[in-house]
This record gives sequence, structure tokens and C-alpha cells, in this order.
Amino acid sequence: MKNTNRIGFFLLLAVLVVSSASAYVLLSPRRTWSSDPNIIVDNRGNSTIADGDGGATRTANAITAWNGAGAGTVLTASKGSVAGWRLGDGIPMLNFTDPQHACNGSCLAATFTGYYRQRTDGSYEIYDADIVTNTKYKWTSVGETDGCSSEFYIEGVMTHEVGHVLGLGHSNVAGSTMYPSVSACNNGPATIENDDKAGINDLY
Repeated sequence: MKNTNRIGFFLLLAVLVVSSASAYVLLSPRRTWSSDPNIIVDNRGNSTIADGDGGATRTANAITAWNGAGAGTVLTASKGSVAGWRLGDGIPMLNFTDPQHACNGSCLAATFTGYYRQRTDGSYEIYDADIVTNTKYKWTSVGETDGCSSEFYIEGVMTHEVGHVLGLGHSNVAGSTMYPSVSACNNGPATIENDDKAGINDLY
């Protein structure tokens, strides 16, 4: 979950645990995907983003920044329909609306991370994770030509949320992608930082 100010929680059905090696945080229990998930990015886009397709293409491109974090390919992303939205169905989706009514107040977006199961070796496998977006905020993308005014960059916020999809929690390192707050017109979270790289490399 990415908020406009520091938050005390996000949609997890588990407790966070701090890694002793760095400031990054992994979801607890530690969990990973068994194969690279393909995240379906809502092809309707967001109506407040005037970049040709409501930020859908730029979001799909931005979230794959996790593949360049040193762990190799950890996900794919493609635009598609989210009409079949259903939590826990094994199809990770990024929805530009909030059909679950889960993101209120200063919440910009939220990720449902409670869909995992134990493997035969005792480790935990993620089998689904879905993202919703708060529609009460105005959004922008790097493709808009009118600049940014009290808007939030969809690329940065969704790159943060995909960190949760992959098994990362909130970091206390300011400036990292997984830091739990962002200001308007700050697209910094779209860039994977050293703390984020350490976390994703620990997992994958």
C-alpha cells in the first residue's frame, strides 16, 4: 500500500518481519512465486491520466523494473481485461478501480497478499496477489505533457505495490521503492533502489 503520508498498516493477512541483513522487510511468512507471475494491468487505464491509454501501458512497463533489480526476471506484465476480477483465483491483476472498497482515507493503492500455501519442502508459495487503486485521487504518468500538479505518478505507486506482490513489505529506508509514503509529483518509487534490490535478491 502506498499512502500520501506514513501509514501504520496495509492489506496483509500476515505480519511483517524485518530482515537482519538490511532495512528491507519481507512478508511473513517468507514467500515467493514458484514461477514468474504475469500481472494483468487494467486496460481501461485511469480516466485522470491523459497519456493516450490512461497510464496502462506506462504502468505495465514501469512495474517490470523489478526485473532489473539483479535477481533476473521475476515477473511479466501485460495489459488486459480485469472484468473477471476475483481475489484468490491465481490471476494477479492490477485494477485501476477498487472493487473491494479496501482503499480509504490517505491510501493510494493496496495489495492483497494473503494468497499463499506451503510447499512440500516447508517454504511458502504465492499463488495470487491483486492490486486496487483509490479513485478519489488524481493521477498522472510520465507520458502526460501538462506537467504535474497535486497528482500522483501511477508508475511509482504501482511499482511499490508490485513489490508487495513479489513478497516485500514496507522498508524504513526513505527514498526506497518500498518506503510506505510518497508525496504528490514524486515518481521516485519507480526507480528500484539498493534497499529494494537487496530485498528482491534475498527472495529470488
